[in-house]
Amino acid sequence: MLRNKEFRSIIIKLILIQVIFSILIFFIMDKQVDKLKEDFIERDMALVGNLLSLDEDLEDIIVPYFTKHISLENKNLGEEALEKYGYNTLLNKELHPIFQNNNISLMATLFTLFLIIPILVIVSNEYKKTYKKVSNVSTAAEKVVDGDFDVYLKEDGEGEFNILNYQFNQMANRLENSISTLKKEKLFLKNIISDISHQLKTPLSSLIVINHILNEDENMNMETRKDFLEKEKNQLDRMEWLIINLLKLAKIESGTIEFKKEKINISNLLDNTLIALNEKIANQEITIEGMENSIIYGDENWIQEAFINMVKNALEHSRGKVKIQIEDNPLFTNIKIIDNGIGIKNQHLAHIFERFFKVNSEEKSDSIGIGLNLAKLIIEAQNGSISVKSQENIGTEFNISFLKINN
Repeated sequence: MLRNKEFRSIIIKLILIQVIFSILIFFIMDKQVDKLKEDFIERDMALVGNLLSLDEDLEDIIVPYFTKHISLENKNLGEEALEKYGYNTLLNKELHPIFQNNNISLMATLFTLFLIIPILVIVSNEYKKTYKKVSNVSTAAEKVVDGDFDVYLKEDGEGEFNILNYQFNQMANRLENSISTLKKEKLFLKNIISDISHQLKTPLSSLIVINHILNEDENMNMETRKDFLEKEKNQLDRMEWLIINLLKLAKIESGTIEFKKEKINISNLLDNTLIALNEKIANQEITIEGMENSIIYGDENWIQEAFINMVKNALEHSRGKVKIQIEDNPLFTNIKIIDNGIGIKNQHLAHIFERFFKVNSEEKSDSIGIGLNLAKLIIEAQNGSISVKSQENIGTEFNISFLKINN
């Protein structure tokens, strides 16, 4: 409780008020006791004066009774005499002549009231401060509900309200992040749907035209029909490849894929990559240089997918030669894929990994433009990096880097 500033504040103020009133009551009661003393002495003086007015010779006998110790025998004798007139210790103080003019009870009552009033004021003010803090939290919560995440509650110091403010700020930040993530996912889904729709439009149009020709021309010779069927198959294959790879992109970008953490032998990886691209390699010269037994770390299936796209891109843009170099240094394993194609212009290098980006080229007019984008996403999702450099009419070099793992 003491760590709460509000609790400490009210306790300190109440103790301070109590101390002040205790000191005041001490001085006032001391004054009242002095007044009682004076009243009793004046009463004793009046009594002695009345007795001496009857007989002045009684002074030596009477005065010692007021200034010295009184014997128990004389006390009892006086008590018996006064008892006859109802004057004893049970007498109501309001009937006693001295107390009739004394206001001790009234003063005690007034001081009690005066003590209650500041206590009520202090408690009231402290509760107002507490309710204000509760109101601030309530107002901030309403703003967050309305989408205003710029609100911030002070969380300096200790106490329950500071803890509440800290937790509220954390909650607001998490809600903002969650809403931001939902918006990004919504935009991502919208873009994916738009991309799929846009990319499928061309092959679907071609399929519709081909299908219409095949249905309308009943006299078409078999050779021409086979040619149209082959074109139709190519368009269907292209659509299948497009949809599969767009779904892969969507999974990676949405973070729904949990990549494995395993050792991958570069030699085996490249062998499997070339086997998958066997048809593309025809009439092409591929050379591999470097330490083929090097090891990288990641998900082999997905990294092989990235390498297939990278090598496929090099084969499609080369002019007959593709070279793969494996280089090790104390920190990284680098795999370079180099072709001897027409190269990429400098203004296009910054966009080469963007989805659906295509460099205008007669050699690659059927390119869709997602292979390099998919490869980059796969590699970077597994703590790798990829870069590119190119010279026109000389060729292009892609450099893939992974943290080195020793055998």
